[in-house]
Amino acid sequence: MRTITIKLSIACTLMLVSLDIIKAQEFQQDESCFFTSVADSKSIFVGINEDNLDLRPKIWFFPGTGKTFGRILWGFDRGVFPFQGGMNERGLMVDLNTTAAYTGWKEDPKKLNLDISGDLFDYLLSNIATVDEAIDFFNKYNIDLSGQMWVFADANRKSVIFEVVNGQLKVLKKDLGYQICTNNVQSASDIPNTYPCDRWRIADQILKGQNVPSVDLIRRVLSATSAQFYFIATDYSAICDLVKKKIYLYYFHNFEEVVVFDLKNELAKGGTSYTFQELFKIKPYSFVTHRNIGVNWGDQRLKQVIDEQGIEEGIKELQRMKDAKRTYEKYIIQEWVIKSVGIQYLEEKKYDKAIEVFKLNVQEYPESATVYSDLAEAYMKTNDKGNALQYFKKALEKDPDNEDLKLIIERLENK
Repeated sequence: MRTITIKLSIACTLMLVSLDIIKAQEFQQDESCFFTSVADSKSIFVGINEDNLDLRPKIWFFPGTGKTFGRILWGFDRGVFPFQGGMNERGLMVDLNTTAAYTGWKEDPKKLNLDISGDLFDYLLSNIATVDEAIDFFNKYNIDLSGQMWVFADANRKSVIFEVVNGQLKVLKKDLGYQICTNNVQSASDIPNTYPCDRWRIADQILKGQNVPSVDLIRRVLSATSAQFYFIATDYSAICDLVKKKIYLYYFHNFEEVVVFDLKNELAKGGTSYTFQELFKIKPYSFVTHRNIGVNWGDQRLKQVIDEQGIEEGIKELQRMKDAKRTYEKYIIQEWVIKSVGIQYLEEKKYDKAIEVFKLNVQEYPESATVYSDLAEAYMKTNDKGNALQYFKKALEKDPDNEDLKLIIERLENK
């Protein structure tokens, strides 16, 4: 059985972080992201609200290769875990919601482990065309659902939610009509105060009795269920017409302005990408206030200080950011946040700065194997194989069963 090498979606990481923030502030977290599909015999429209701390949403278009489908992916303009969901040219849409409680998921020894080196969102949209194929995929492979649910919809007017309750995979299918997914599992009536949540009820009230799916109907639901809090906000929203392959985008829960893409036409241009700040020139007031007083990921600020004042001042700024609290944390500093800055410096070929940032991550998270292997890989960029070997060995001390690290160390020692 092969090893899972999937890059986990940051959607899960971000929402679990949001859980920690809100618990600290004595908020009950049962509302983060939102999905709904509405279908009749002729059409299907799907809508999502992406609730996040990151104010850099972005979309990417990837043409098909003959072996893969052309697709749009949406997410965030950053070095780590950029993709959050998307739609492909066959009319399949995929997204992910985290759960308000852990689900008891465990690896099934009867299933295969998926061996891919890329992003799981991109893999799914590149290779799967229908909801039925997605069901076969989840029945065949171990996909970690310990704190998340996956949702799919297709041009055949079907949708499905994959969730785990008490360790058991649940497949919630829907043909025609409407389906809603928030952050609460729907298969367990014995878990109190989780389902249906207020967000689910609001959407259900709007959709009940509605027989004709449309952009306006989905937009009304997304508007009514958008989040507008200092600790989390609906960063962007998307509506997909899966039959006509069109995407309607909205920025920071402003549903008065829309940008529309025809997937076929955009893919014909080759690989393109757009930040939401390019697409939406006017930032709503809620965006400005959230940027100034809301909770933010700290990677942008950290990189800015290093760029302008050097690594030493960046180290000091990191501590100031960690201490910058009002009644809540002003900046969220996690391992991936610091890593994101280092990756950006690697992409800019500023290897000395990247090394110093990865050293900072070692200092902040000394029990993580990843921070040592990141630092080792940065040293490899400068052909400093001595330091690279040293830190690969440190990573192996933290993760002694990692066969990839053992192979890298063996190759370096043989050289």
